[in-house]
Amino acid sequence: MHQFYKAVEQERHRGPWIEPAHVAITHQRHSKPCCGKTILAATAADAYRDYVRFVGENPMSNVARDLRILTRSVLVILGIICTYACYLAQDILVPLVLGVLLSLLLSPVVTLFERIRVPRAIGSLVMVLLIVGGVVEGISSLASPAQAWMASAPATFQSIEQRLRHLRGPIQQAREATQKLADLTQPSQGKVVVKEQPSMLNAMVAETPHALGKIAVVLLLVYFFLSSGDTFLRRLVEASPGMNEKRVVVGIARGIQQAMSRYLLTISAINLGVALATALAMALMGVPNALLWGVLAGILNFAPYVGPTLTLITLALVGLSTFPSLGHALAVPSAFFAIALVEGQLISPIVIGRRLAINPVIVFVWLLLWGALWGITGILLAGPLLACFRILCQHLPSLRGISVLMGDTRAEPAE
Repeated sequence: MHQFYKAVEQERHRGPWIEPAHVAITHQRHSKPCCGKTILAATAADAYRDYVRFVGENPMSNVARDLRILTRSVLVILGIICTYACYLAQDILVPLVLGVLLSLLLSPVVTLFERIRVPRAIGSLVMVLLIVGGVVEGISSLASPAQAWMASAPATFQSIEQRLRHLRGPIQQAREATQKLADLTQPSQGKVVVKEQPSMLNAMVAETPHALGKIAVVLLLVYFFLSSGDTFLRRLVEASPGMNEKRVVVGIARGIQQAMSRYLLTISAINLGVALATALAMALMGVPNALLWGVLAGILNFAPYVGPTLTLITLALVGLSTFPSLGHALAVPSAFFAIALVEGQLISPIVIGRRLAINPVIVFVWLLLWGALWGITGILLAGPLLACFRILCQHLPSLRGISVLMGDTRAEPAE
């Protein structure tokens, strides 16, 4: 019987498929007595059924399995290569991603201008000028408070350290004991020359031309993306072979663009509300530079989980350095914690919906990835990029499985 299966395998390698009649002929050629009886298939179907039990339902199953493994391996290698390329080309990709996200955010407004007979190029120019005016006004309003806070930061940390002096005793004793052990285990070293590090203000001044160049590139990209409109979509439709394919391409592209624009507009409005609520709460509690902390809270809120945590720590330090009473000092971070809790547990699920809820583990891994690749800019862009990627997966049939894997199991299923 083993010789029969071996012969069938040899017949199968002659072509991609094997007929049941060939299996029956091969079976008859290699039939031998077994236990006093001759094993012989009655019909070609019986012989083919025996062969199927041996090699499986699909004769090409082994080849298909190997092909799937090879495809997955190639995808993993391509993912690693693309990740390393994102790290190497961050000076190019960061302005490009910012330009794409801002153009998606402002595209509905430019479309509204176009409906009232304003040319798209002029509407795009107006939006870019509004962005420039807003950035300049924000920098001029917040530069002085930010510079004053950075200048007083050493004194602020020193005052916090003095207030928490009773907690320093055990920590200082443990540090001294560790230092003594290190001195006993390490040989004596010569004189150590400490190189003076540049101050934070000097570092910011040195990075200003580079930052201004990136801002200029982002603004130019936003203008070109907004003014081009649906040019790329039209080229994509022209490249589609048939009318049905053209309709599918247009529907998917429109759906993705509208969903991404809607999400970016919604999340920007929510973060603006967080900024205004935080600034108002800080002003009511008498915290200096309340507008600065509100803007910081709104910007950092684009980074899920990490951003609100950093804002909470910063406001805790501000409260401890500003108010002598511990209760009043802790009220500052508590107020922001209440605002973040209402936004995260009530407003965002209602406004954005459960359909875009993402597993927190995936969010943390995504933040770590883009933070390692692009630093603080990557952390701020990680949230919108992850949401846009899930929207893309939801609209493309071939990627809907990834969208299901990314979903939060605590969320309600999408309709």
